[in-house]
Amino acid sequence: MKYFKAIVAMSLNRVIGAGNEIPWHLPEDFKWFKKMTMGNVVVMGRKTFESIGKPLPNRKNMVLTRHPQRLIKEHPEIFGDYHEWRGGKYLKRPYQFHFSKIDGKAQTDILIFRSLDKLDPAEFPNDIFICGGAQIYEQALPRCSDLYLTLVKREVAGGDAFFPPFEDKFELVKELRDEPEFKILHYRHKNLTEEAPPKKAKKAKDANQGVLGLDT
Repeated sequence: MKYFKAIVAMSLNRVIGAGNEIPWHLPEDFKWFKKMTMGNVVVMGRKTFESIGKPLPNRKNMVLTRHPQRLIKEHPEIFGDYHEWRGGKYLKRPYQFHFSKIDGKAQTDILIFRSLDKLDPAEFPNDIFICGGAQIYEQALPRCSDLYLTLVKREVAGGDAFFPPFEDKFELVKELRDEPEFKILHYRHKNLTEEAPPKKAKKAKDANQGVLGLDT
């Protein structure tokens, strides 16, 4: 079974945003985020997408919004540079939108969904990271096997977006990094774990591919 993963930075008083912006500047944490998500799928709400101002390069950017056509029309400066696809390899439902651009050998995609319920991690070969905002985290955390939390060692006044409670559902696995301004912690959901398929099943699958020429 494959699940979502969450990645977030929050302050000691649980702030993750203020005025639709990140209320700190930690280049080393940004590098960590880039390292973890590069080549994978990042899921974010409309407000988070608009606050970034552009899709994250060399990743599949999945934007959740109830009004996908409105989002596209309001941001021609973003979507005008992309080729639009309807459907596609990773999109099996007709109301989804897929925009793609290739820079050199790297490909950046924007996938637009109406609901998190329409996303199935098993449909994607890569990890899917939930990246915000607060409402998206709240919806997705029960479906996340792992949480990568950057704990910023300060309290932030004036925050208007907060990370939801997770401590009762997740347990700390490892402290990955400890810096003067922040630490990075890896949590795992107590009831959700990703397991590799049994070896016998894999062999049977390989055998079927050899006989039938199945393409998975």
